[in-house]
Amino acid sequence: MKKLLIFLTLGLLSLNAGAVELKEGTNYDLITPAPPVGSGDEVEVVEFFMYTCPHCNHLEPSLQEWTKKLPENVKFHHIPAMFGGAANLHARNFFALEVMGEEGRLHNAWFKAIHEQKQRLRTQADIDKFLEKNGVDMNKFHATLNSFTVQTKTNRAAALMRRYGVRSVPMMIVDGRYRIKNTPQVLENTDALIEKTLADRKK
Repeated sequence: MKKLLIFLTLGLLSLNAGAVELKEGTNYDLITPAPPVGSGDEVEVVEFFMYTCPHCNHLEPSLQEWTKKLPENVKFHHIPAMFGGAANLHARNFFALEVMGEEGRLHNAWFKAIHEQKQRLRTQADIDKFLEKNGVDMNKFHATLNSFTVQTKTNRAAALMRRYGVRSVPMMIVDGRYRIKNTPQVLENTDALIEKTLADRKK
């Protein structure tokens, strides 16, 4: 069954990745030290992003359509990048909403508020107003925001940024092994590297 799933995944991804010519240093970089070659049929893909980043905002609609077509064995996650200031504040709020099960509902609203409605959302007070307006239980939210769970998630995200060498956003990471350069073909390159990851595991 697993071999069949890998075969089907490769077939689906190759529809998008077939025309992509992967070249290290051109459309992706290897993350060093490289993790051991994985096994099984599950591949993790991570996007590091910031809500204030115009390039992340521009990519988001295409990214959403792309994720809808992913096979079940490709697991996708957003991770907010932390480069200081508002980015760190947004990251803590992101993880609090994630713990509450609200992040998915409000993800697009964050981008829209900043890039279309020109809300700054650079202080906790401004963010609180935004969240309250969007129906978040603020008592529960603040308890969650200051929780050990959110602090742990924030620390882990910062550690992954360092581990993966994330210095700009949006940044796609495949299998903890490939750091994909932000080009107009970023999603096609991601498909190709997912395909490569699964093919390498069969060797």
